Parts: sequence; structure tokens; C-alpha cells
Amino acid sequence: MSITCPQCSHINPDNSGFCVRCGNRLPQTGQFSSTSSSPSQSAFYSSPQAAPTSSYSTPQAPSFPPSNQSPAFPADRSSSSLPSQQWPTTMQPPPPPGTPMGAAQGLGSIRRAFAGFGTLVMHHSWLLTGDYAQALAIRSSIRDKLWQRNVVKLNVNASTLTERGILMEEREYIIAHRGVSTVFIYVAPAGQDLYISRATTVLPAISNLRVVILALLALIMIIGFTSQPSIATLYSAGIAAFLLASIFSALSYPILLLFIALLIRSFINWLVEKDFWRLLRPNVLNDFQLDDIALLEHVTDDVVRDAVDQAGLDASKIVPPALGYQPKPKIRAI
Repeated sequence: MSITCPQCSHINPDNSGFCVRCGNRLPQTGQFSSTSSSPSQSAFYSSPQAAPTSSYSTPQAPSFPPSNQSPAFPADRSSSSLPSQQWPTTMQPPPPPGTPMGAAQGLGSIRRAFAGFGTLVMHHSWLLTGDYAQALAIRSSIRDKLWQRNVVKLNVNASTLTERGILMEEREYIIAHRGVSTVFIYVAPAGQDLYISRATTVLPAISNLRVVILALLALIMIIGFTSQPSIATLYSAGIAAFLLASIFSALSYPILLLFIALLIRSFINWLVEKDFWRLLRPNVLNDFQLDDIALLEHVTDDVVRDAVDQAGLDASKIVPPALGYQPKPKIRAI
């Protein structure tokens, strides 16, 4: 006889103890009572106290959880009653407008930033208030406009230079090179302001006159070391040769000390200036070289002014130096 579940109205097979659908305990019929047990069962248990209850007199049905506990199912994420999971959105800040000033990194170095480009002869700068966000745009515009000028023998490129000190500091420059002169243009935010600078270096060619003088000194030193004055020289070659050999011999040691000092100084120049032959270069510029420097500074300042004006900034602040474009003929003491 089938048993109907009073909770879900499901018809369960005969002898079921629990509902197959909902797991509710089913009501027991009279055939499962202790008084309706079969004769063999009554004979097996000698007393009513030893006889089991009616719930154990029938085969057990599969065990189900109680009806007051609902089965555990995975939550429906599409249900409107449950809030959907919000994944955090990765927000990447925009790139900075440029490398800020004073970013020190790495170990120290004794080589200066403009090493290999000659002696610094001019440094001029401008400060645009509250325009720091235009650093990258102005830097790119300056480089492009220098290319578009089509100045003869003008080479333009961008490079990262490192300054010496306890900590190395790297800055990005636009480098314009022509002849013996080089102009370095630096554009970077300085707090809320925009800083633009123009530095000019000069690297003259090796002087032929200085090479000849050093060659003569080397020859005198060699003669002084190889020919020592003696009485035999006086009688064989005469008094003039004897005096000349004595002079060369007396000058050989001071010249040797001079060459040692020059060699040490040249080695220091190579470490600091990246120029071993710096002492062979003249320290005075000729008229053509002065004119080339003035031309390059003129072009650079005009390009910077055009780039600032194109960015919508105040280009009236880009003014030439107070003394004008007049580089000094003498670039260093030695």
C-alpha cells in the first residue's frame, strides 16, 4: 500500500519510512505496530520488553535530512535578491608630465653631465609659472622644430645625461650639435612651474701649435738623456756642441717632470671631462667659432619660443640673455 506524504503530497512506495522527495518522516500504518508482528518475530523475542519498536521492525529506507532543513544548493548569482560581486577596477594614474628635478639615484660618479662635449661657456634658463603639465609636449615640439629648421650641419637628438656627485642624477636633454659647439635643452616640471634651460659647450679641435711644442720638448728630453756632456765631447765636437749638450742635459729632467704632470692632468681630464687631449685644445675661440655659437643659440631660443607659444603658454618670458648672444673668446684658463 502506497503512502502519501502529508507535506509534499508525494506518493511513496510501501514500507517507506521517509518521503523520497522532501525527506519528511512518513506516518506509520497499523501493520508496523508491535502487536501485528509475524509469529516468527513473536517467537524470536521472549518478552515484550525485548521486542524492538515498530520503527525497527521494517526495513530501513535511505536516510534523508530532516524536513526543517532545506538542502544545500549553490547560490544563484543571477538572482536579483543577491547583490552581485563587485571586482575592484584597476585605476592607473596618468604618466607624469616629465622627469622631476632632483631625482637622484644610483652611486656617485666623478664624470660631469656634459663630459665629452667640451667646456661650458653659457647657461641660460626660463621659468614658466604654473605650466608644469606641458613639459613632454614642449620637449617633443622643440626637437621637431629643430629638425624642421634644416640648419646646415646641425645634428639633433635626445639623450639621458648623468651628473656626478655622491648620488647620480639623470636628466633628459635635447642635444643640438653644430661644429665645435653643442647646446643642451632641458625641459622639466619644477613643482607647479615649468623650467627650461639652455646650456652651451664648446669643444675646439686639437691645436697643431701645441702638438709641435710638445714634440720639440720631447725631442730635447731625448737628446738630453742620450748625449751626456763630457771632456771628450768638448775636444771632439767643440765648445758649442759641449754647451748645447749641457743645456739639453740640464733641461731633460724638468721636461720629464712636465710630461709626468701633463700625463696626470690628462688622465684626470679623461675621468672628469671624458677628454684625454683637453690640454692640446686651444682655450681661445676664433671669430668663426664665436659666430657658430651665436647662431646656434639664436636658433635654439627661437625654437623654444615657438614651442612654448604653440602650447598656448606665455612665450614672452622666453627672452635672450641680458648681455645678448656674445660668447666670450676665452673659454678657460689653460
